[in-house]
Amino acid sequence: MQVISFFTAKGGTGKTTFNMLLASYLKYQLEKRVALLDFDAPEYNLTFCRKRELEFLKSQDNEVDESAFYPIMTVQDLSVGNLEAIAKQIPTLEKTFDYLVMDFKGSLQKGDPVTIMTRFQVLNKVVIPVELDPMIIASMKSLAITFKAHRQDTLLFFNRVHGKERASQYDAVRSWFEEQGCKVAKSQVKTSIGMKRELNGQESFLRSTTCFQTKAIQKVNPGIIGLFNELLGYG
Repeated sequence: MQVISFFTAKGGTGKTTFNMLLASYLKYQLEKRVALLDFDAPEYNLTFCRKRELEFLKSQDNEVDESAFYPIMTVQDLSVGNLEAIAKQIPTLEKTFDYLVMDFKGSLQKGDPVTIMTRFQVLNKVVIPVELDPMIIASMKSLAITFKAHRQDTLLFFNRVHGKERASQYDAVRSWFEEQGCKVAKSQVKTSIGMKRELNGQESFLRSTTCFQTKAIQKVNPGIIGLFNELLGYG
């Protein structure tokens, strides 16, 4: 069983969207047994998204089979004792799931869920988005090195790539990260306003906990599927 999380301590980077898309890709495209653990209090955006999607689907069809969707486990008790208990229980899920995806709040303080999961060496991989901005680059380097100090394996990737920057700029940043011992994915995810939910039934929504629109995502933002395959070791 692999346990993966897209994470950053900086808000607005799309970590929850990537965690959602990864879980959906694993379940609906690769047909893997997957569960998503939502630690992102107090918003619990993934839990809310699933609830909203089910309401929409049921408004279209009364016979919605909820068992066809991967479970989203909302962790409301974020006390250190409960989080440590969850960390100890994770290995027992290996017979039930192939993958666990964890969504955390954007904080790396003592007692935070991601910190405890790292301390118990629960996570196989933490995936960190990087943008071509000096402050973000420095922040993500610091984050990656912090994880490395705790023996946590990480993978960085370039996110929100405009296509206007010179390739040499990305090459220079990649080399800089790799000199620090930080691995950077080959796949890049471009900036896209198309990554949004459509609930009106007129268009296929790309961000979803109940499906994965492979063809649409491949067209709108192919780097996402490339990144997932690279992360999972496929191709």
